[in-house]
Amino acid sequence: MIIGIGTDILQIERLQAAYDRTKGRLAEKILGPDEMLVFQHRLARNHKRGIAFLATRFAAKEAFSKAIGLGMRMPMAWRSLQTLNEPSGRPVTSYLGTLAQFMQEKNWEAHVTVSDEQDMAIAQVIVTQKIRGSDE
Repeated sequence: MIIGIGTDILQIERLQAAYDRTKGRLAEKILGPDEMLVFQHRLARNHKRGIAFLATRFAAKEAFSKAIGLGMRMPMAWRSLQTLNEPSGRPVTSYLGTLAQFMQEKNWEAHVTVSDEQDMAIAQVIVTQKIRGSDE
């Protein structure tokens, strides 16, 4: 059963400006620890791709907060949701702290997709009720 759907789109240039204005601290505020490692690696290899990664993760967190119906209020916090990629490239969510407990108690799971193209980044999240007895 679908619990909620969230979408977010943003101009990468605006995120770049905020990143520059905060001297990079924006990434520390937004990204979880595993996301931060990926971001730093991508940023070092190609600055533009690193910022696009940051933008898609920002969009995923915004979309997720809409899908669960809470916005950016506890248990949702910027760093408590991580969007990482499986070896196949498929984006998947992981939860930290009270958000992990919240998702487990509700028996919810999130399905996420992210994309970026030149100057825009977008994410969509669908939160569903897990089927009892399922391992996913």
